[in-house]
Amino acid sequence: MNINFSRFDTLSSILAGTTVAALTIIISQPAIAKTPQEVANIAGPLTVQVNSTLGDGSGVIIAKNGKNYTVLTVNHVVEKADVKYTVRTSIGKNYPATSVTRLQTSQTEADLALVKFESPEEYPVATIADSDRAVIGTQIFVYGYPATGGLFGAEREPELSPGLVTSRPRNRPEGYTLRYQAVTWSGMSGGPVFDSEGRVIGLHGQGEFGFAQTSSGEVAPIKTGFNAAVPINTFMAKLALAGMKPSELKLDNTPAIQGPVSSTNPQDPQAYYFRGLSRLDQGDAWEAIADFNKALASKSNYTPEIYFNIGNARTLIGSVDPTRGPSAIQAYTRAIAANPGFADAYYNRALAHLENKDKPQAIADFQKAAELYKQGGRTSAYQDARKRIEQLQ
Repeated sequence: MNINFSRFDTLSSILAGTTVAALTIIISQPAIAKTPQEVANIAGPLTVQVNSTLGDGSGVIIAKNGKNYTVLTVNHVVEKADVKYTVRTSIGKNYPATSVTRLQTSQTEADLALVKFESPEEYPVATIADSDRAVIGTQIFVYGYPATGGLFGAEREPELSPGLVTSRPRNRPEGYTLRYQAVTWSGMSGGPVFDSEGRVIGLHGQGEFGFAQTSSGEVAPIKTGFNAAVPINTFMAKLALAGMKPSELKLDNTPAIQGPVSSTNPQDPQAYYFRGLSRLDQGDAWEAIADFNKALASKSNYTPEIYFNIGNARTLIGSVDPTRGPSAIQAYTRAIAANPGFADAYYNRALAHLENKDKPQAIADFQKAAELYKQGGRTSAYQDARKRIEQLQ
């Protein structure tokens, strides 16, 4: 099994008005946390593909009763009742879903579902931790089967993507109250989010989630790279509805060895960058830009992402008051210069050109974004960019 490790890119949400917990000071621990490879070794046998003719998703094995296994995933992966779903395990075995329990019956409920399958093979069961301990700055790992590189369905290979929790809003649509920066792709929806000990704390299901209001009053979807999960505690509160008992699960609520990253007194480029992300996630755009500039002055390794997020911050400022702050175009241009393959920067710069009523430049950037999305297997993003081109032509 080939495991691909994503680069630790950090892209932020630009949603204003998000309620966030207080930043936490890092606590020194004598023990050593698990390495990414150790987390991947735990995640691999637990994580499955959930496939159908409608699309690809992921899930995690959370319970076993004899030969019957229970997989937790997100509802939008299995939402159609008249579709047949299959589960493909880490050793390449395919099994028909014997039942699907959709725990989301309306848009106000959490995006969760259970899929069962039967197998004579022995598969491990995930350990579930207390997701309330995943405060801002907590290390997380998203694991799933992305549909990238031209691979779809059973051809997909697993990927581990590290990240940090950027906010814990009290309420978000469909229960997505665990927000983090990490690189994720289509096909990873329903995949588990692990803490630094390799314990499940959430179900990944949202990416590229952000909006900004233009001067004309239109609400434009901005590519942010931001991701969110439904916390595992939300599922635990629905155990009775799911027809399950705590005794059927493997639980471990002890604190993780590795404490959260401190943003209280940044001392290096990464700390300034992370604090900038957290501030941007709270809607504090000016303060975020100040931190991003400090990270740049210290020669951060995340130069393209920093300029990209400066562009997002300037977009947020412009959506609140168009007369304040410089254009986001310059920041997105610098992000592209540092990384010519930065598809989201092209997409957001296209939106900025539209705001300046420069249709030819906007079309050119949407076309480049669409090309890069297609190369990267980001089907929904590609379709979105193509739709915008058609609307402008």
